Amino acid sequence: MADVTLRHVYKVYDGGVRAVNDFDLDIKDKEFVVFVGPSGCGKSTTLRMIAGLEEITAGQLYIDGELMNDVEPKNRDIAMVFQSYALYPHMTVYANMAFGLKLRHTPKDEIDRRVKEAAEILEISELLSRKPKALSGGQRQRVALGRTIVRQPKVFLLDEPLSNLDAKLRVSMRSEITKLHERLGTTFIYVTHDQTEAMTMGNRIVVMKDGFIQQADTPITLFEDPCNLFVATFLGSPQMNIVDAELFMDGKTLKAKLNDHDDMIVSFPDIKAKQLASKDYIGKKVLLGIRPEHVKPGVGHLKAYIDVVEHLGDESILYTKMENRKDQFIIKIPFNSKIRANVETNVDFDMEHVYLFDAETHKAIMGIPHEDAMPVRINGNVLSLGDQDMVLEDEFVSHLLDSAFNNDVTLAIKPDYILLEKPMKENETPFALKGNKLSVGKEEIEIDSKYLPHFANGLENVPLCFAIRPDAISLNENPEALKLKVKVEDIDRPVVEQPAEEAPVEAQSKAQAPVTIKFSVKGLERPLVMKTLEQVALEVGQEVDIYLPYEYLEIVRDGHDVIKVSAKYEFVEQKTDYQAVYFSIKGIDGYFALKRPNDEEIDLGKKVDLYLPYAKLKVYDLDNNKINSRETVFENRGEAVVTRSNGLMHIKVGGATLTYPENPDYPDGKYDIVFKQDKLVPIFNRKMLKNSDRENPEMSNPKNKIKVYAYDEDVLGDKIAVYVQVNDFEKYATFVVKNNYSVYKMPKFELYVPEDGFILMPKK
Repeated sequence: MADVTLRHVYKVYDGGVRAVNDFDLDIKDKEFVVFVGPSGCGKSTTLRMIAGLEEITAGQLYIDGELMNDVEPKNRDIAMVFQSYALYPHMTVYANMAFGLKLRHTPKDEIDRRVKEAAEILEISELLSRKPKALSGGQRQRVALGRTIVRQPKVFLLDEPLSNLDAKLRVSMRSEITKLHERLGTTFIYVTHDQTEAMTMGNRIVVMKDGFIQQADTPITLFEDPCNLFVATFLGSPQMNIVDAELFMDGKTLKAKLNDHDDMIVSFPDIKAKQLASKDYIGKKVLLGIRPEHVKPGVGHLKAYIDVVEHLGDESILYTKMENRKDQFIIKIPFNSKIRANVETNVDFDMEHVYLFDAETHKAIMGIPHEDAMPVRINGNVLSLGDQDMVLEDEFVSHLLDSAFNNDVTLAIKPDYILLEKPMKENETPFALKGNKLSVGKEEIEIDSKYLPHFANGLENVPLCFAIRPDAISLNENPEALKLKVKVEDIDRPVVEQPAEEAPVEAQSKAQAPVTIKFSVKGLERPLVMKTLEQVALEVGQEVDIYLPYEYLEIVRDGHDVIKVSAKYEFVEQKTDYQAVYFSIKGIDGYFALKRPNDEEIDLGKKVDLYLPYAKLKVYDLDNNKINSRETVFENRGEAVVTRSNGLMHIKVGGATLTYPENPDYPDGKYDIVFKQDKLVPIFNRKMLKNSDRENPEMSNPKNKIKVYAYDEDVLGDKIAVYVQVNDFEKYATFVVKNNYSVYKMPKFELYVPEDGFILMPKK
């Protein structure tokens, strides 16, 4: 059917209100993905953007690899089931289900076949002659589903389809929709605010809040390893208990004092203590979370007063009070009719199932991290990580904001994305170039001087490789190709039956299956692979010359697209869906994690190379703002003309004249001016100021402002990066400003330029 990809999708309404922020998600073909979150979180808005019922403010939507931003809803090959059934009351069930096909002028026989087939799947064949008023709520919902099934779309979109049903029917329809997904084998995207629906139906759940994706993972992983306090308390019923705590060390044991009470002390097992994100949290206030089912009454040393008891047949819910705590503390146990209210009891925590959260950011700080956060410093193209220095790709560096350099920053990556093997391009082969001599393995080839720039590629003192498609390699002599002496290691000649002349084109093409040949090169571990449709008279063991055309040779750095980090496996924690493997990096305190399959053997203590893909890396400053930008970051450089008069300095730049006290260091003349990324301040127009709490900056000289035209924006956290065009600037400029508006609803605006907001330099 189809996969669905959303790349940095935004939805911004008038007034700069962001309903959806930087929504970035890959939905696989045939996957059942559930968007869940409280009312107003942006889940239905995102679904409507996929359907084409809402315009995408920024970003890209792809369905089956095709860009859909400007495609009409009727041409997206999707079908949507709404919260209301929206059936035509004057039509029969059959007519309701057939209506969309009739509009598409589908042949009658085909309509009849599809309607009856869908009715059979949904078990409503006996209802086809009825009208909606004669159906129950569940039957009407099945008809609404049937209307989408007959369309045979690539993607099913379901917007809270069960919210109008009673509790019993909802349970029944949940299983029906799950079975329908399995039977149809189609991509389903389902929106709900009900956590039970999300946990029981989805292959993967996307938890949203305030327009942002909080976490996207399997149901069990979301439950076991929530990335923050919101996810932890949103999923699970009754919700997780959150207790104020202060961490401290008692000898070698990590402990926590609860509710600021000296008699309420809990101790962490060693394996949990190792998972603390940073030793800096010791001695600080944190939030401790424990689910009601992981609290045991009648044992332990903690005291709780049972206020209310709910006996629910299979389980009992105890609502209790603890000293120095205002909120109720909830305990869930198997049914126990002997437990009564209005008594004090001892309780014990299962410390294998506790969670810790940062008291300010509410991020999880114990357990497998949502992101491995490694302290680093970046100086130019060199990244220092512990005792390791590595050269960064120019493309990655070009997306870093100024604050990323020469400061203590954090390099972050999700444990899911860490690789144990270096990603390789087709026929990726290392080489060395000295003068005009190219060394490949033990072979040395003299290169014509006109081809040398192709191999140098502007990179010096870094290991290089070339890569080439297998079908570009040839046995035919070519003066504009790299000639290599090789040995035939293996030949795979597919055996296909010769089709008859009258056979269809498909059969004829199958007869043209390529021959695959593997060649070894002296001194290289990996063979070169060639694919050809030509008949080749080669034998295994034969030495031949092969030709690699320069035009098809791609020159890349060894280890391109990834950062290689040396690490050591330390310990493993078994999870339901995976095993969390914790590793250490020399020179950095603490442990980091990656996810591996449950059946994979892990050699603890082993030194390994880990590969971190650039595309999945994030860089944060100490205030937790992202500082690697989605767009390329150019220097905010333009041309300025300085004139002085009456003790003032006038700077003409970008169509404006800025006036400041005279500076003797800058005589009259032309200069290069560089605007500092984080010093200029947006000036809001009247529309943005109306009915909002926004305020314009205090300006010592209100005329010191430049007009700009928005190109894009990137939400960084408390700040945003805005990319704007300034008059007479060759490239767009990047400014980091407070996150309190959106350029998508104020594309033309002014920036106030304070006296410390720029640097003047002699004209180059």
